[in-house]
Amino acid sequence: MPRVYVGKLSSHVREKDIQRFFSGYGKLLEVDLKNGYGFVEFEDMRDADDAVYELNGKELCGERVVIEHARGPRRNGYGYSGRKSAAG
Repeated sequence: MPRVYVGKLSSHVREKDIQRFFSGYGKLLEVDLKNGYGFVEFEDMRDADDAVYELNGKELCGERVVIEHARGPRRNGYGYSGRKSAAG
């Protein structure tokens, strides 16, 4: 499944903020938040492409975020060792 990296996140960002930010860009399968960054897994590659193209540099909770396609394989079944959740 296509994953998108979300960087430069405010420490105040919560999963619901990410879901709201990406609403309108297809179904989210997983949101994995870390300290200052996270990953969002999409059901469809075209939706991930649209989100990267349209949301990179936009403001989320007072910070201009970096949105790009995630690089490299997932490290485990829980994304990058964070909490796993169904977002949809």
